[in-house]
Parts: sequence; C-alpha cells; structure tokens
Amino acid sequence: MKITGQMHFAKALQQLRKQGVELADVTPAELYGLAEAARRCADPFREVNADAAGFPVRVCDGVWFWKLTIGASVWLDEVEEMLGGGTSPRYRLAMIHALVHSREPEAFAGLDTEKKVMRAVRATMRTIHATPEEVNRAIDVALGIRANARPRRAEASAAAADWASLCARLESQTGIPASEWIWERSGAYAILAYNDLHDFARAYAGGKSSAHLTDELDEAMNALRAATAAIEKRVKASGKEGASDG
Repeated sequence: MKITGQMHFAKALQQLRKQGVELADVTPAELYGLAEAARRCADPFREVNADAAGFPVRVCDGVWFWKLTIGASVWLDEVEEMLGGGTSPRYRLAMIHALVHSREPEAFAGLDTEKKVMRAVRATMRTIHATPEEVNRAIDVALGIRANARPRRAEASAAAADWASLCARLESQTGIPASEWIWERSGAYAILAYNDLHDFARAYAGGKSSAHLTDELDEAMNALRAATAAIEKRVKASGKEGASDG
C-alpha cells in the first residue's frame, strides 16, 4: 500500500498530540509547512523529476517562473554591478525577468546597458498581474529558498565557476548538447548532474565518492521530523512564557 501525503500528515499530527500539542495550537503557516513536508515524503523525487523535466513555477494566471538556467544566471552576474548589486530593487526586477524568460536566449540578447536592461525588465513586469506575496512565493520556490527545499550541492563543484567547461563535459558524457544544458536545464540541475556523474565514475573506478549521494526519501522524512519538532518546541516555549507572565 502506498503511503500518501495525507497519511504522513495525519501521523505527524498524531505525534504532536502525543506530545500535548493540539491542532488549535498550530499556526496556519506551520500547518502549511507540515503539509508540504508530508507531501514530499509521499513523492520524494517530485522536485528532482520536475527540475529534470523542466516544470515551471506558477506565479499567477499566464505567468510562470522557470528555474534559472546557466544562460540566465550568467546574464544576471553580468548586470548585477550596473544595477546596484544583488540586494538592490533593480536587481530583483532583473531576476524576475530572468526567471520568466530563463529558457529564452533571445530575451537577453543585447541587454548589456542599464537602460536596455531596465526597458526589458519593465516590459516583463507589465505582464505580471500578481500580488507581491505571490511573486515572492514563486521566487522562493524557483530558487529553492524554503524550509523543506532540497539542498543543492552547488558549493561541491569547483567546475561551477566555469560554465563552459562544465557544459562541454556534460555534453561529452551524456550526449545532451551543451546548448541544452545552458538554456533548457536549470543551473542547479546541471551541477547536480555533473556531480552525480563524477561520483559514479569514481565509484566505478574503485575510488571513494567525493560527495555522498543523499537518499531523497531520507531527506524528506528528516524534513518532516524537523517540522514536527519545531512546532512542538515553539508551542511548549510559548506555554512556558504564558505561565511565567501569569
């Protein structure tokens, strides 16, 4: 029998009740995080497969964010300084442009001055009829910035700094053209694929793997346990504060 996300969710709530945490004690945000972690346990490879297949993240009706391809990432690196740095509002708008058009090389052609960049960025923003919250959520999902996001091993590969060499190596080892790795796969997925190929080759040759190939289900179950423990800790801490106030 396949264990569904609802079953994982129900079991987590049951464990919380055993620790004295009732449903009414859990905030809506915590419930959402718990449900997401439970869903991931039921389908631990969903995010990996989605990245490989290239499923985008919905922002609102008619607008989708793609995970950043290598080509879009390189463009963002090139315009970052002219837009005031990675924390500036203009750079954030450029990132939104990159997420919308990540797999469209023509959307970045000729955007090499501040004036050209901002003209293109404003045109993209006019197509997005979404609330700031919807945009922020979609950015977080597309970039993998959230509590139960699958860890990326970008830091594990020195080759990540040299996209051309990485893509040429991937092309030779997989038969997939470098242009596809640059514009049709996310940069994070390209690095992950490179590392996995490297680990496989070392293991096949009898050497020790340079990075542990983490099991997705283990990661998902750990994330669910962590979410449950965080709720329990928060509720018990708030109870103590209430008692001391009284």
